[in-house]
Amino acid sequence: MTVIQEGHLRFFFPEEWRVIKYDECRFQQQKALKCQNTKAVDILALSETELFMIEAKDFRGDRIANKRRINSAELAIEFAQKVRDTIASLYGAHRHASLELEGFCKYLFSKKINKVTVILFLEEDRPLPKTKQAKQSRLALMTVIERQLKFLKVRSNIYNRANLPDHFQWRVK
Repeated sequence: MTVIQEGHLRFFFPEEWRVIKYDECRFQQQKALKCQNTKAVDILALSETELFMIEAKDFRGDRIANKRRINSAELAIEFAQKVRDTIASLYGAHRHASLELEGFCKYLFSKKINKVTVILFLEEDRPLPKTKQAKQSRLALMTVIERQLKFLKVRSNIYNRANLPDHFQWRVK
């Protein structure tokens, strides 16, 4: 297992996957961040058939402070910007022939259109209530994300530890 620690969350990936804490990698820190206001997702994880771009938000203990960010478009737009900037930075890494990111670049920029899934991993104090209002709030967040990222042709979703699909083959504790 490859383990990535992001704040209080631990992400576990199959050993054979290529995984990197992207926002802390050498290329991102030394090259991409020189472009003012560049953002990045936390984790890149590449299986044989899918590239995951994961942004982890652990709002446990900060629910009130982050309620506005979740209910407004702010969090969705921030996430979309991180995905957009990560893809742009990976293009730069591809042009620089970065060995550190070579596998991710080859997958993303191959002639074949490969599967890319972007995930806002949003952990909160308590499970989202199954009320109509809660469902509408989460749907509104997803709608903004999908609109922002439509031009990139990526799959997007919001997950937490309770609803992460088994077929992803990775876990969070």
